[in-house]
Amino acid sequence: MERLQRNAGAAGIITAVCLAVLFILFIGSGLDPQAAQDPTQALPLIGQKAGLFGAIGILGLLAPGFGIIFTLGLFSRLREKAPTRAAANLGLAFMGLTLHGLGAALLWQGGQMLVALAAKDQTAAGHAWIALGAFNQSLMAAANAFTGAAVFAAGWAIVDTGVMNKSLGWVAVIAGIAEALQVFSQQMALMGLGFVLVIIWLAWAGAQLRRSPA
Repeated sequence: MERLQRNAGAAGIITAVCLAVLFILFIGSGLDPQAAQDPTQALPLIGQKAGLFGAIGILGLLAPGFGIIFTLGLFSRLREKAPTRAAANLGLAFMGLTLHGLGAALLWQGGQMLVALAAKDQTAAGHAWIALGAFNQSLMAAANAFTGAAVFAAGWAIVDTGVMNKSLGWVAVIAGIAEALQVFSQQMALMGLGFVLVIIWLAWAGAQLRRSPA
């Protein structure tokens, strides 16, 4: 059981690194929420920076994969003292991370397909991009709701039981709320805050999981 938690802790740290790099690349890509809503800006941008968006897509798939491994170790650490909240964290995180992975694959592969289509029929590609964007935004909203609730449940369990550092628990509570609020607002400031807090949560919790329980 301790080996599972140590390995899951490493997965949490890897997830944090993936998200940090993903955040930096996405900020540098130029595809902000305003540009993403305009196919005449978004599709040429994706075509010009195909390698960058490919890296974003790969990281967007790797982070949820390692995140699920991290969540299994966290469940193992929490379930003795907070079984219900541990189970809630596991189930909600699995749903949210799966949706995040689907969203990343959709944006990456779907975007590349529409870039190719735009060379033949720009109008059709523009309409398809708007539909793809609406579907991706729905996926991301659901993903943020599930993962935000999962992180909040983990933080609540940690604060209540002290099974891990209580300051870490409060970071998770705040991170979970910030991520869940992204369902209602796509402001860059809120998205950035949510990203940073989740990265801190993953790295810190990963380091804690690599230590034997007190």
